[in-house]
Amino acid sequence: MRALLCLTLLAACGPKADPQKPSYDDDLGGAREPAAEPAAAPVAPERPLAPPGKGLRTGTIERARLVAVLDGGPGNFLRQLEVTPHMDGERFVGWQLVQLLDRTGPLVDVDVVPGDVLLAINGKPISRPDQLQAVWDSLRTANELDADLWRGGGKLRLAFTIDPPAK
Repeated sequence: MRALLCLTLLAACGPKADPQKPSYDDDLGGAREPAAEPAAAPVAPERPLAPPGKGLRTGTIERARLVAVLDGGPGNFLRQLEVTPHMDGERFVGWQLVQLLDRTGPLVDVDVVPGDVLLAINGKPISRPDQLQAVWDSLRTANELDADLWRGGGKLRLAFTIDPPAK
């Protein structure tokens, strides 16, 4: 840990420009090297639809039940499951379900299994606490709850209508 801190401090204190190369201000008369074209981001192959599990992928959520869960706050909801960050190298992809801890909670009838990776809710990422809170707050007036997930090499979408619709 101490070595990592020292490396970070050294990098932060190092020069911001290469002292061996002249800056563009020093070389106004010379020809500039053509800018390299940015490398295209690798395109991930399209994932096939994951086979259905035991739970529901579609249905209706009673608004009163949803509001009761929302009133409890995200922390209370998150106590019913264990998740871990799912990474692709250094890049965060989503939250991977390790296990459901509460067998009586609202997720018990939904098609989620350990290993599933939650990518987004209603098209919005939830990788940071502020993003989770924004999605959480938006569900009070949402008319649907859609969740995009990966399961193994496949993808799936949970799509629930919230009834009655918000006015």
